[in-house]
Amino acid sequence: MMFTRGDLRSWWIILPVMIGSATAISYNQPKFCPNVTWSANATTFAGSGVIGTQPSALFIDANNTVYVTSYSNNKIMVWPKGSSSPSKTMSAGLKNSYTMFVTISGDIIVDNGDTHGRVERLLPNGTKSTPAMYVSSYCIGLFVDVNDTIYCSLAKMHEVIKRSLGSNSNTTTVVAGTGNKGASLSRLNTPGGIFVDVNFDLYVADSGNSRVQRFRFGQLNATTVAGAGLNGSVTLDFPTGVILDTDKNLYIVDYYGNRVFRSGLDGFRCLVGCSGKNGSGPTEFYFPITIAFDSYGNIFVADEQNNRIQKFDLMTNSCDPTTLAPTTTQYQTQYTTYNQTTLISSIEQTSTTTTTTSTAFRTIISNQSCFSPNVTIIPAASTLNSPMQIRRSQDFYFISLIKINCNQSFSISTKWTVSNCTSTCSNQVQIDDKVLTTSSELYIPARTLPYGTYLFQLSVIMLDIPQLETTSSVYVDITPSGITANLVQYGTSMITIGYNQDLLLDPGSYSIDMDEPYFNATNWKYKYYCRIYGQYNFPNLQGSLITIDNPLIDPLNPSCLSNKTAWKFGNSINSVIILLSQSLQANRTYQFMVYMENRKNSSLQATGYLLVKVEHTPRQMIVIGCIIQTVCIPNLEFQLVNPTTQVALFSACSSNCSTIVNITWNVYFGSMNSSSNVTKWTLFNQTDVYENIWFFGRYTGNFTSTSQLFLMNPQVSLWRFEVVYQFLFESSASTLNFVINQAPSNGSCSISPLNGATTTLFTVACPDWFDEDGIKDYSLYYWTSDSTKRSMIAFSLLSTLEVRLPTSDLNASVVHLIVLVRDKLDCVQEVNLTSVTIIQDLSAVNDLLNNIKSNSLVRLLSSSNQNIVGQVLNSFSQQLNQFNQQNLDHALSNNIPLATISISQLGEQRLQQTISSANSSATIDFKNNLNRQANVREYLMNFTDNLPITTSNSILFQSSILSQLTQSTNQLTRSSALIASNKCYQLAVRLNAISIQISYEDAQLAADQLTQCVSNVQTAINGALQERIAVLDMDYSRANGFPADYDTDLDSAWSNPKLFAGGNDFSTETMERNRNLFYQKQIQNQINQQTKQTLALLTSALHNHMNIAQNFTINSSSVFMSLQITNTQSLSNQIIKPIASALIQLPSNFTSSESSVSLRSIVQPLAPADQSYSYTNLSTTISLSILDQNGNELSYPASSNNPY
Repeated sequence: MMFTRGDLRSWWIILPVMIGSATAISYNQPKFCPNVTWSANATTFAGSGVIGTQPSALFIDANNTVYVTSYSNNKIMVWPKGSSSPSKTMSAGLKNSYTMFVTISGDIIVDNGDTHGRVERLLPNGTKSTPAMYVSSYCIGLFVDVNDTIYCSLAKMHEVIKRSLGSNSNTTTVVAGTGNKGASLSRLNTPGGIFVDVNFDLYVADSGNSRVQRFRFGQLNATTVAGAGLNGSVTLDFPTGVILDTDKNLYIVDYYGNRVFRSGLDGFRCLVGCSGKNGSGPTEFYFPITIAFDSYGNIFVADEQNNRIQKFDLMTNSCDPTTLAPTTTQYQTQYTTYNQTTLISSIEQTSTTTTTTSTAFRTIISNQSCFSPNVTIIPAASTLNSPMQIRRSQDFYFISLIKINCNQSFSISTKWTVSNCTSTCSNQVQIDDKVLTTSSELYIPARTLPYGTYLFQLSVIMLDIPQLETTSSVYVDITPSGITANLVQYGTSMITIGYNQDLLLDPGSYSIDMDEPYFNATNWKYKYYCRIYGQYNFPNLQGSLITIDNPLIDPLNPSCLSNKTAWKFGNSINSVIILLSQSLQANRTYQFMVYMENRKNSSLQATGYLLVKVEHTPRQMIVIGCIIQTVCIPNLEFQLVNPTTQVALFSACSSNCSTIVNITWNVYFGSMNSSSNVTKWTLFNQTDVYENIWFFGRYTGNFTSTSQLFLMNPQVSLWRFEVVYQFLFESSASTLNFVINQAPSNGSCSISPLNGATTTLFTVACPDWFDEDGIKDYSLYYWTSDSTKRSMIAFSLLSTLEVRLPTSDLNASVVHLIVLVRDKLDCVQEVNLTSVTIIQDLSAVNDLLNNIKSNSLVRLLSSSNQNIVGQVLNSFSQQLNQFNQQNLDHALSNNIPLATISISQLGEQRLQQTISSANSSATIDFKNNLNRQANVREYLMNFTDNLPITTSNSILFQSSILSQLTQSTNQLTRSSALIASNKCYQLAVRLNAISIQISYEDAQLAADQLTQCVSNVQTAINGALQERIAVLDMDYSRANGFPADYDTDLDSAWSNPKLFAGGNDFSTETMERNRNLFYQKQIQNQINQQTKQTLALLTSALHNHMNIAQNFTINSSSVFMSLQITNTQSLSNQIIKPIASALIQLPSNFTSSESSVSLRSIVQPLAPADQSYSYTNLSTTISLSILDQNGNELSYPASSNNPY
């Protein structure tokens, strides 16, 4: 049958299949080198004597089984691998079938829409079929993507539709076209073959418009990738087939043009039939209609009007440098070639249109060829039918592993998009601008997205070769988190009331919806229960609990309330219940329970408990809550607490409590009586012994117990914290009860190998860990000599980590490792690994120093994965620190004054150096090494700028890296210092923002590293001004090089010689020296201000966790900092002694309106530079700040009578 423009039914496109697997495909997608060629002369695989006339469909599966159907004979013929004749023929009621494909399981999906209005699914034996899709007309193209979604191109309707094979509904969705033919980007004209890649991008042979269109996933407007409307493209004439190889090179069957084209990095290229004339020879076609690959890369084409299947053998696929001979063509077309020497340089593009012979030379440097990046999203990819389950109250994040397949270019751009999958995953969601979507990682804060299923897609594009793009995706289902049912405020476990007082229980006001900023009481049903605690269980009949308002009686467990007049509901929805005075007996404890069920979704339920102790006299109601709510996780009658974290509590009086005499906190441990469901509490009698050691604020409204209480008493699983308010005439007590959260268990961790170099990739495997709350993540810490100085080196959502380890010594050193396995409630199990021996890979270090843009290093640093980047930065920064110390030692031995090239660290003994002339060659060597290492350090520092800040693990990891990168203060250029200062400030901002969501222990670790970072930066920037370290060549040259805006910025300070002259000295030397000092002072002012802001943020983050008398101390070689909260009454004459040689005494008349203040003392190795630098350049700096409860500095001027 000849294909005419008026006949819409007689052509086909290859239909690759992916059913039932997110990764397996049933068709062949070979990987080719850029110089690939195929034989110009075909062999006939099957002719008209076998297949009949007008072959319309061709499919080759991964086993090289060939399937062919012809429009005219209504049969499917099957050739097993290597066979020259078909082994079976199937019909199954087909009529005028145009297309088919074969699934992984061997099922044959075939068009049967012309007469029967459906797409059939045939079993491999062809004896039975079931409908796979109902259609209004025949399908010219069919496809099934990795999510079991079937696509059909309806040529008559000018659109492409789809339906999920797993759906119970027969409804289809339009994914391309409008139903009316047209040439706009949203319309199609007689669409033919279709192809859906693994990123769900849809390619359509838009036959009537003589073009190929690509519809990005979820988009209804297309991009033209070949043919009409694309500059530099070939001219197509009714394309009917389109497929892609592994690297997304496009192969197009041009029906009326009698040709097959390939579109790749070298432009559009005709593969076979390039004369453009129809014919029956081995190099010719007569209306080719579809194309397929076998697993060897051979091309098969259905040649419709020649009634045959043609095979073109793969000839050349070698990836050696090859220069192809001139190719001569004699067809009318527009083609594009790329003339390139290296892929990192600009690409010259040439477009030519000709009707005569044209010759194009193409040079392909295929051993430097580039392919699309490999992208893997962690957690592992999911499908629409089986998405990841994430509660709306949870933060979550994705990490990507990006492998760059290009030796000449490593620059990539990354972009995340989020689409709602209510129907077709086609509705892109605009998320909060604060969510960074241009990083390789994506962090989604809690409550960002409404309930529903979402598709998260990451697109990675090579910036120098934007045709190379990879998209990876993952599905997430946002589900309800549930609620916390609280009968009184803050979920207090026990309160005290008087016999003559009403008791109001209000779960409608005090319950918490973890998914919303407020609780909507009208969405819930309420049932209340009561029992006499310690004597009876909740009343029940045959196991069914009896509510307070139910007249039924349990004779074994009497009701708390004698009659209905003892209580009443407070509103129409029963979200409030009032127990009237004298309805509860004195000297008894009652337990109330509320059961809540969502009115719209009965599967959403919650239960809350409250113990009420009734006394004879009236009592004030005291409530207790957790300051860091994420540390206290409601669990029925208890709060879950992790044994490795401190608990900080607050208390409040819910009525008028102006006459408080004192407040006392008590600690109890408990044991459960399972038969009576009652907990027996025993007073912990060592609270006095451990006051201000384990316990803080015992006589204030806030109380803190450190983790030592739990760690030193591992046999205890139940704890109670009681607060007693003493008033003039009575006292009142309330409690909050805790149960220890169990850490992950039953697993193990190991590392291999047990020795290696700094470039060795070690594998840490932690299989079989279990926790009933689920495993959240794994983090790896290391140390060399002091376990208290451990630093994070990797974190992962997966149980297997690949890591590069640093060394602290120029020779071999032993590195100790520990894995923290964390559950989803942040309970941690620590696992010690076998220590490993690490040696420096000197070749890698020297390559870095000699070739700052070494390919092996840049490839890792360009991966955008903060674990990989961070490990490289950590390792090399520590090695640079060792080289710097080696360089200083060598300088000292050659009489170079250390006071001019380095700044002593805190606690370091100052060496008495004999003054003598320095070795000039040693001085030159020192400066060369210094500048070379400073340049490398700045190069590495730049990679920290793009590291995404996501979770608390991310903050801890990056803080550790920055403290290492800034350690050698004499090697920090102005650019390095500014980048580090900015990054540490950003990390401090994030730490402060999440400080009330993380543990005090994590906040301490991050604050320690960040304080060291900003202190190092300040020391570095002041060192050059104080003439304590050498001026770096990079800084000097930048200061004196012509600025980029020299010709346009008429007010530029750079061009004003008076700013830099030394009086009347306008010499070049003076001008250049002073110009460098000018810019150094500018950066100093900027960094000093930013350091102040960073320290304020860190102080605030720590203050959120601290209590009276609690102290946080950093005692490192780069900075000493102490932060303590204290009563103002104790400050008069108080002596503060930060380090051995420093002492500050507060004045005797110290007064303040604040009840408590924070004292922050800081000691740094070098005093800041000022106009009299010669008097301070050998001094350390000591500061004391007195801060109010909001973090504002309080001013207390010194005087001659009251000096500090």
